[in-house]
Amino acid sequence: MDRKSFLTTIGFGVMGFVGSIFGSMGFNSKRSNEICGPTDPSTTQTNYGVVTTPTVSDNYQNSIGAGGSLRGTNTYGSMAHPPFFIKEDYTQRFYYPPNYSNSKSKIKEFQLNLFPLSVNIAHNVNYQAWTFDGVVPGPILRANLGDKLRIHVKNSSPDPHSLHFHGSHDPLEDGWEPIPAFGERTYTIEAGPVGLHPYHCHVPPLMVHTAKGLYGALLVDPVVKRKPAHEFVLTFSGWDIKGQGKNDYYTWNGIAGIYDRYPMKVPVGERVRFYIQNMMEREPVMTFHLHAQTFDIIRSLGTTVPDGHSDVVTIGQTERVVIEFVLKKKGRYMFHPHQTHMAENGGMGWIVAV
Repeated sequence: MDRKSFLTTIGFGVMGFVGSIFGSMGFNSKRSNEICGPTDPSTTQTNYGVVTTPTVSDNYQNSIGAGGSLRGTNTYGSMAHPPFFIKEDYTQRFYYPPNYSNSKSKIKEFQLNLFPLSVNIAHNVNYQAWTFDGVVPGPILRANLGDKLRIHVKNSSPDPHSLHFHGSHDPLEDGWEPIPAFGERTYTIEAGPVGLHPYHCHVPPLMVHTAKGLYGALLVDPVVKRKPAHEFVLTFSGWDIKGQGKNDYYTWNGIAGIYDRYPMKVPVGERVRFYIQNMMEREPVMTFHLHAQTFDIIRSLGTTVPDGHSDVVTIGQTERVVIEFVLKKKGRYMFHPHQTHMAENGGMGWIVAV
């Protein structure tokens, strides 16, 4: 199938009133610029320097025709690609589990700023999203089991929103009550149980608030640490670009084809751990399949002991799973949802064992 038929060009630009609001309010401009990007994919001056088109792999370059258009080739990859200005360290800075400096403190403070922003999810495709801190998914929060978490949320938005965590906590902190437009609230919860917990807005209509980008991940570590591993948090989501009530693009960590262009690199023979969550709306289920290797599966919260082993795992909406594996030979290992339309429209990626 011709790659070009999978791409839809959407005009770029943030709503005018949003620009005027944030010009006086202030927010993390570097973080939002990384996902928003420049209008011109070659060279554009931003408020933190010059963004230039990165050198892409020969594999990807083979799919680019004259003038930068995408064309059908023999290249085996996702048919939806990242914007040219997205660089390889994008996911490293935002979506690898953070090494928090206050790991020994039992009280952890987090700040989240919630505001609308036009974000680029694929080459020549942008979307009027609602964001935590200007990125979709929102920042990864990490804590130890039993830590007291204080999460201060600033709603820099003309719409009501909230912050709801999955897991166990005081129902008074459950986050279903809206924070009014331009209001603030501090949530206090105890981290637990062990595992990966989605957080998202819970203001009706829930599907709209989630599908537009208001979700992220809280990673709760056990008291006795897991075995050393190369860790990655992967949030899967779908995007209704045409407004027809069905997903057109699919992304890992907010960018279609990001791990197709920039594979994850891990050493041969060392443990790899994926924390995977499905935050896709409009479709009830997706699967994660790893080529040429099998993995241990930890589905249950509160444990680090595997309860399954396979090369594919099924994940429903807001479900999450931890998988662990070792790649014993050098090479490229493909991963993707086994729903073909999801893989072709942004969900296919690679792990490279070196």
